[in-house]
Amino acid sequence: MDKQMKEITESILHRFKKLFILLLLIPVLTTVIAYFMAAKAPSSAQASAKIKLGQAENSMLNTPESAKEYLASDEFLSSIKGLNKDEEKAMKEKLQVAPETDTIITLTLADENKGKAKSQLKSVVKAFMTEGNHQTEQWKTTLEDQIKKVEGTEVTGEGTIKKEEYLFDLKTRAMKIKEPKLLEKVDTAEMAGDNPKRKAVLGLLVGLMLSASILLLPEIFKK
Repeated sequence: MDKQMKEITESILHRFKKLFILLLLIPVLTTVIAYFMAAKAPSSAQASAKIKLGQAENSMLNTPESAKEYLASDEFLSSIKGLNKDEEKAMKEKLQVAPETDTIITLTLADENKGKAKSQLKSVVKAFMTEGNHQTEQWKTTLEDQIKKVEGTEVTGEGTIKKEEYLFDLKTRAMKIKEPKLLEKVDTAEMAGDNPKRKAVLGLLVGLMLSASILLLPEIFKK
């Protein structure tokens, strides 16, 4: 057994001396390649904005869940100016909606191009705010018209009490209407990519494993 181990050790040492330069170059090359690949990897940016949802009766933009569903709909995406069909499809994956509270959502959009991420999210926010304002204004106008009609109606006796109760209900509902608000304007931040130093360490480990394999595998499979 000792003789066999001695032979294996001598064989490994002989191979090490013979292939020393190759065994040294492999981890160096894998380290350099890993470092420069990570350093040259395209960076990406993330644009974000925070919105306080409006409140209008029967509106699908009142809650984070329904607003998220609307933002991903073909109807909404087709209303965003400046997007082609391919960009509309990609937007379903790129645009993320996160609820902050029951009435506040944060929109985020990532892209390799910082300017594109910002401009596209601005378009999304503008289209969403426009629709939200339209729905609240529409409902507010409807209630105001109803209030004017009721106020102009002549009633007597018990009808006066019912009129006042109805007016109170209409005015209360009108007071609950709120337009959406942009709490935080669209801003962008660089997203951290692969760390070149960390990748270099991984490249070194891979290179060392390859060198060790070249050195030891022949002994393992030797008959």
